[in-house]
Amino acid sequence: MTRALARTWRASSIAAVLVLAACSGSDSSPLGISIIDPSPVNNLDAAELAPAAEYLRAATSQGLVRLDSLGNIVPALAERWIVTDDGLSYIFRLRNARWENGDTVTSEHVAAALRRRLQIESRTAIGADTTEVRDIRSMTGRVIEIRLLAPQPDLLRILALPELGIRHSGRGSGPLVADRQQYWTVLTERADDLVEGEFRPPVRPLQVRTEKAASAIARFAMGETSMVLGGRFEHLPYLSAAAVADNTVRADPVIGLFGLLVVESRGFLGDAANREAIALAIDREALMTPLGIREWQTMTRIVPLGLDRYAPLVGERWADLSLDQRRELARARVVRWRQDNETLPVLRIAMPKGPGSRLVFGRLKRDLATIGIDSQLVEGKGKADLKLIDEVARYRQPSWFLNQLACVVRPVCDRDGDVLLAQAKRAGDPAVRAQQMAEAELSMTSANIYIPLGAPVRFSLVRGNVPGFAITADGWHALPDMVAIPR
Repeated sequence: MTRALARTWRASSIAAVLVLAACSGSDSSPLGISIIDPSPVNNLDAAELAPAAEYLRAATSQGLVRLDSLGNIVPALAERWIVTDDGLSYIFRLRNARWENGDTVTSEHVAAALRRRLQIESRTAIGADTTEVRDIRSMTGRVIEIRLLAPQPDLLRILALPELGIRHSGRGSGPLVADRQQYWTVLTERADDLVEGEFRPPVRPLQVRTEKAASAIARFAMGETSMVLGGRFEHLPYLSAAAVADNTVRADPVIGLFGLLVVESRGFLGDAANREAIALAIDREALMTPLGIREWQTMTRIVPLGLDRYAPLVGERWADLSLDQRRELARARVVRWRQDNETLPVLRIAMPKGPGSRLVFGRLKRDLATIGIDSQLVEGKGKADLKLIDEVARYRQPSWFLNQLACVVRPVCDRDGDVLLAQAKRAGDPAVRAQQMAEAELSMTSANIYIPLGAPVRFSLVRGNVPGFAITADGWHALPDMVAIPR
């Protein structure tokens, strides 16, 4: 990884730096953007969207609200909204809008589409995020109400997710419209969204490609595109291989879950103490050094410290033990297992395809060998015992982190923690909610169903300074804000 990228990650705890100065050139030619996504087809209506599908759905099928280039919640289909004092009702007034075919967007359309989408997402982490939603109803032609069973302080941020962008009969409502061509998709501003007499800055189309990381980074290095979105840890070695200039790399200071999920709960991994042995053996400080990240934010807990109004019941784990002491404790558990069982199978670890994954797996394999466990890399979706989860937090509350491990989402889960989590989300008193969240985190931590490693890695490549692009705390870069022609 380049020196500049390493410096960016060292500074990732500092407030996000905006990149909004004028970029080179001021004509109306398309802005070329590559989105890293190995998926051959982008289904905008899938329950779990591929990376490019997230960007395309958000650009062409806005929700009631959306995120702007700075990560702020701004109006989308809803021009304004109010929240009742008890936090149990959100009332949105829709703006005048039309679907792609010219039909008027009504509150009945929006309510039905949102209910349908939440049903599709019912067994995903977004479904866990929205269990508090009791009802979605149309009040008049332009007013919609969302009623909750308990307050959900981050409901607006959840409604801004690409997955909850509103679509009707396979059509979106903008703010951009897509023209899918053979090698790319052209995104342009919706003509029917323009208000007569309103000043609008000149705009340009976006020429968006969906391609594998090696192709996207090579194309950028050759000057064929102006931007690459969706960079992750497994893609970092391509930067050096393509001789990407240091000053074009933008790293986002994200938090989330980056660690190993237990997906096979039989045999050695059927015991929580054995699962903890794996966590004990890993040298997190050295895990990312093959990628050039030497001051990576490591983690031994599920929910990061420092979230607002949250007092955890568990701190960083094993803080009083050295790495050697941790490995000695883990090795003893492996020895006891082998005394009672014939053999210890090779541990299969699933990670995404890419050179970065192979380098990081090499470190994991070395670490596990120190306690007597052999491991094998499974690239992609092959059968595995452990699977790397690499997800950026969609909102910064303990519920997001715990929802990723909920039983409705993960086949291997902590039932006791899941009950505590459900109770916490239904609590009306914020203090009770926070306490029960902390109890749920403690239970899930003790169950060792997830082995935390550190913070996710997200980066983009940007040539010059593109208006509408900014480094963000959630790693999201809104395409609609990039259509303005630089001055």
